[in-house]
Amino acid sequence: MAPPPHNAPTKQKWATFTYTGPETSYVTKLFKHTNLRIAYHTTNNIRSYLNQNTRNRDIFAMSGVFKLTCPDCGKSYVGQTGRDFKTRFNENKRSFIHNSQTSKYALHLTEHSHTLGNMQDVMRVLQFQKKGIHLDTIERFHIHRQAAINNHLNDDHTLSVNRIFDSILGDFQKET
Repeated sequence: MAPPPHNAPTKQKWATFTYTGPETSYVTKLFKHTNLRIAYHTTNNIRSYLNQNTRNRDIFAMSGVFKLTCPDCGKSYVGQTGRDFKTRFNENKRSFIHNSQTSKYALHLTEHSHTLGNMQDVMRVLQFQKKGIHLDTIERFHIHRQAAINNHLNDDHTLSVNRIFDSILGDFQKET
């Protein structure tokens, strides 16, 4: 088989790299003068942050964003912690038992004579990971989500108009 003529176009091949930072750019620049074209993708997208697989994990031993739901009225408090969820729940429990003003969730239970409930029933893990820049956004999103249905116990100063969150909530409602 004869090689293609010198001026014939050569077929380009594509390779996909997971973008992890400047290191990826450095490596892919090595292919700049070849017939290999580079495409990037990332695992850092909003769906991966909002939907996490928690099977086979003790999620209460992790940290991240959580929701506490009042067992009597269904109102919810959304928060985040860098400690494990179990420790954070126990802080709310102590605040409830000692009638302390340190927890909005415990304050709601006390003011309305509602019951505390156990951790497995009232605490839901929304996002688990160590503290990071995305946790603040994820926490704000879930507070916004509860506020949109007038179901939040968070301070009103944590609420703000957010059209991106409204758009995402519209997509969530279409899926259900």
